[in-house]
Amino acid sequence: MSPLLYSASANRPPLLRTRRTAPALGPTGPARGTAASAAEEARRLLALRLSILRTLTTGVDRPTVAPYVLVKDGTDPGDRLTTALAHACREGLKVVGPLVDDAWRSDPRDRLPLARAYAALRRQEIHGLVAVSRVDISSCDWVYEQELRRLWAAGGFLHLAVDETQL
Repeated sequence: MSPLLYSASANRPPLLRTRRTAPALGPTGPARGTAASAAEEARRLLALRLSILRTLTTGVDRPTVAPYVLVKDGTDPGDRLTTALAHACREGLKVVGPLVDDAWRSDPRDRLPLARAYAALRRQEIHGLVAVSRVDISSCDWVYEQELRRLWAAGGFLHLAVDETQL
């Protein structure tokens, strides 16, 4: 008898736990919470983002991006949007309409402008997003990594004006 059936038949809690939306990341080097581990994690996330960026832009003359900025309720997105647009121009990226997110939801999956970006990626209208910093996506390491992987799965990349190590 399988362990799952056995545990159900013995009125024990099931062996399978509820699924998480993303796995929790453990430390890969020094103890969690130290400055060294934070810097190491930032470098790892930078390497992941750049790897995705290189993979998806190789052979593309001028990738098309949508600027994405996250601002608090009622805050003027002007400065962040200007920074993102200037970065896109410096990098030679073709820019389409900006996506301004002012709902300030912490979970990226709940942000409507980001959902529109994913839809545009799947329709191949854009190649990726350009943002000022990773905080526009999430300041939480595992959530940020999950979004990088979701972007990649949708066929897109994230280009940042300020890299992960300069938070």
